[in-house]
Amino acid sequence: MAGAAKLPAPGTASQVAHLVSTSHSITSLSTTVAHELTGAASDSPAVLYPKTKSGCTTLTQCVYGTVHATRTVVVMGDSHAQMWLPALNRIGISHHDKVVLLFLPACPAARLDVWLSYTHSIYPQCSASRASWISQIDKLHPYAVVLSDRTYDVYSAASGGTQEFTDGQWQAGMSATLAALASSRAKLAVLGDIVGFSVDPPSCLAANPTSVQRCAASDPNTARPGHAAAERAAAKSAHAVYVDPTRWLCTSTCSSVIGSFIAYYDSDHVSSSYAAFLSTVLGAALKPVL
Repeated sequence: MAGAAKLPAPGTASQVAHLVSTSHSITSLSTTVAHELTGAASDSPAVLYPKTKSGCTTLTQCVYGTVHATRTVVVMGDSHAQMWLPALNRIGISHHDKVVLLFLPACPAARLDVWLSYTHSIYPQCSASRASWISQIDKLHPYAVVLSDRTYDVYSAASGGTQEFTDGQWQAGMSATLAALASSRAKLAVLGDIVGFSVDPPSCLAANPTSVQRCAASDPNTARPGHAAAERAAAKSAHAVYVDPTRWLCTSTCSSVIGSFIAYYDSDHVSSSYAAFLSTVLGAALKPVL
């Protein structure tokens, strides 16, 4: 896994577009990618930024970008907010912004009462933390707030973990969060979700070094449907910026390998190296709020 000083240089928009457009034709691991495979599962922000490993719940716990800047950008959500930190840290430095991360694993930015699948129980810490974050943000009056979360495989606490949220429920939950943030006077953006894989990319690639596309995901992945349309609609209604990251990851399919990058460190998260590579295109997409 690349250390903070060894993250790749940012790609240009044309470089990213070219690598993505040709990613579905990659059949075998190159020598470079095969060498990276041994550390692919550790190419994560929890390793790169250890303070974020278990969550960031206060405005001072996980501060990045230009840390002493007077202008603050808050990033709020679950691990899908955390995974973009390698890019957002670079964007904060280039824009001279402090970047504050607020997140809990499996706790979406949308105001929803969720069921924590791996403990088979309700997740009251999520709802309480989200309310606390919004209160903190309201008092801070940051320049911008970026929301990001996983929208697939998220189950309703009210159903006892037997039912995923509907599009309508998700849109209402994201709209509620956006409305609650309005009093902070921050510019608002929703960084949309990625496509989830049905396999673990690093493990699959190790088992299929000459059949890379066996480790791809369809776009959309009907086995793990998300709520991209619901988040887009909520953002539009709130006059917030919506950023769709799938264009930087997928054609009609999402390849585990893009150029010389293993683009995912597990089935649900973009690798830190690839996120850092996307810092220029992500910064351009967020320009309306930055």
